[in-house]
Amino acid sequence: MAEALQRLSDEHRQVLVECFWMGRSVSEAAQVLGVPVGTVKSRTYYAMRALRSALTEMGVGR
Repeated sequence: MAEALQRLSDEHRQVLVECFWMGRSVSEAAQVLGVPVGTVKSRTYYAMRALRSALTEMGVGR
């Protein structure tokens, strides 16, 4: 997982860490990251897609 996370952009990695590893809500993550709530939602969506793609490239998952 760590290797797959390293393949993501800083913005995508940060939002996943805040929302999933730190357990913050979208609004809390937005405040911590200093971005609008909509930006956190969008980055989370695209970060999950990028993470799925990275894991697939690494031979994990489908």
